[in-house]
Amino acid sequence: MKINDISAHFISYISITGISVAEYKVKRSYFISNAKHIASSKEAREFITGISKKFKDANHNCWAYKTGAEEFSSDDGEPHESAGLPILRTVNASGLDMIVIVVTRYFGGIKLGLRGLIDAYSYAAKLAIESATRERFIKGMVAQIDVDYENYDRMRYIFKKSGYLYAEPPAFDQKIRVKIFIPTDENLEASYIRMGKLEIKESEIEKFLI
Repeated sequence: MKINDISAHFISYISITGISVAEYKVKRSYFISNAKHIASSKEAREFITGISKKFKDANHNCWAYKTGAEEFSSDDGEPHESAGLPILRTVNASGLDMIVIVVTRYFGGIKLGLRGLIDAYSYAAKLAIESATRERFIKGMVAQIDVDYENYDRMRYIFKKSGYLYAEPPAFDQKIRVKIFIPTDENLEASYIRMGKLEIKESEIEKFLI
């Protein structure tokens, strides 16, 4: 199955890989932007909390994150809609999803004004995005299955026909343990399947093909 075929079958989105950090200075104010790919709102909040603790001496730790249809932002004490919303608009303009950006500001004694704040926070967020590596991610679940040897070939046929992917090579023991990647919103009805969230990069998919 070609990558293009997979992209059509699975729900995908573009985000950054890992954590991206950028710095920016304007009129003595010092901005540090941290961007991260996230899998959930909970992970976004944890990242925001961590950055805020790391830079607890800063004047502001403003942020925005996007997880599909969910979008949230905070000005963290800056004038209304002068920081969080500009960060979020920058995220949306980039076409990225499942991402959180925290922009930390150390005030340098010169006020930037409303327009200046909007521009500064937008630019700081843009720098973090531009310095990051982009990747397409595939949404889905991993099912771990213990199957008898006599049923293994039949199971492989069903999964291959469905377009499912191996999440890792099968493990052969008393039974055969298989972990397969299943698209979002699809389920396998069997009591021996244990589900766990996972996202696989598109660039990693070929080696998981059945």
